[in-house]
Amino acid sequence: MTDIDRPLDALTGVAEFTPHFDHLDMTYRLRMRAFIGICMPPLFATLNAHVQMMALRKSGIAPISFYLDLTSGAAPLAFGRPLTNEYAIKLYRSITDENNQPARAGTERLASVARSILTGRARTHGPEALGFDDGTGAAVEAGTAEIMHVLTRPTAPPGERQVTTVPEEFRVLKEHRWEKPWPAVANLRVPPEGYELVDAGAWQERVSVWGLPNTDINQHVNVQEYIMGGENHFTRLLHGARLPAAAHRIARARLLFRKPFFPGQAYAIRAQLYLCGKLTHMQAGFHLMDGERPNPQPSSFVVFDGVIEG
Repeated sequence: MTDIDRPLDALTGVAEFTPHFDHLDMTYRLRMRAFIGICMPPLFATLNAHVQMMALRKSGIAPISFYLDLTSGAAPLAFGRPLTNEYAIKLYRSITDENNQPARAGTERLASVARSILTGRARTHGPEALGFDDGTGAAVEAGTAEIMHVLTRPTAPPGERQVTTVPEEFRVLKEHRWEKPWPAVANLRVPPEGYELVDAGAWQERVSVWGLPNTDINQHVNVQEYIMGGENHFTRLLHGARLPAAAHRIARARLLFRKPFFPGQAYAIRAQLYLCGKLTHMQAGFHLMDGERPNPQPSSFVVFDGVIEG
């Protein structure tokens, strides 16, 4: 095998992006819903440059979002100044036992995992400047992201959607072994040490329905909807617990997508709120409605961490 033919350890890149006004909240930090628009385009541009993604899709296989781990930096950012996104994409094979722990034999999955580090300039003017900034602030970390896509046949019948053989299009990448536990609801349900459960009353559960505007070309509800749904529900819980929602910043979001939702499906979001001093922690499941009752198992599960400032 020549160096030209040898698979790449990773696809890497550096992209610059100037945030739009709706990517930052009023404290000039990145909103969780901004990460998709900032991180995804360069990742897929790099994949498209090296992997025949349209040929992959034509064969019925697509990389489907499975797990996201997003962290927003603590420093307020200079608006109108570029962010730098330094990223690497690797191909992993996971083999896990019934407890989602690494094993020699068991359930196999193929996933592309991208890790991004976002850097920008610290804000030098106050909120009264309405976004004006001279760009002389120090370089700061604006956020980090780990984005996992599992190779899937999304329109195949149940039981035939899993992809375990590396498609020809992805053989440009070296296969790595996923050595960590596979992301699972059971792992995410464990609250951090020192946090206590807080009663948010009737605000803990909400029933709604998905529509066509919530979907994308992968034929199901788009990942962004769960991020926005989690952000909004976190605020509802704070309100229900009589905590200062206006002073609350979301610092981290983890999202796990087990089963897709489709337009016309009703769902319930059920959540619990935990508190440790000024630190907050929310766990929320998106449950498919089975008639008048939610399915006991969540189709998607999110964990958000925040802090009450001031």
